[in-house]
Amino acid sequence: MKTVGCALALQVLITAFACPAHSQESEGQSLLKKRCGRCHAVSADSKSPIAAAPNLWEKLRSYPSERLDVEFAEGMGSRHPAMPQIQFTAEEIAAVQNYLAGVQR
Repeated sequence: MKTVGCALALQVLITAFACPAHSQESEGQSLLKKRCGRCHAVSADSKSPIAAAPNLWEKLRSYPSERLDVEFAEGMGSRHPAMPQIQFTAEEIAAVQNYLAGVQR
């Protein structure tokens, strides 16, 4: 009986620690979809709604994480006037970084 209780407790701990990372990835993808998805694809195998807009999952993964931290905090912008300047909080940056670092597609 103790073995079953230990196994159950271990499963609860594994689930508790596994879920935050998964939800962080989902949150990061959700943030990119909400703020950028009107024009850009935000997952590896998808196409951008606007053909000239690069796939952000691919583009942002090519940047060093330190540069992304600064770009997101100061306001991600572009050289063309139609793209709005979008700023992210530290928590949002962490969520996006976790999503980009994952293998999730």
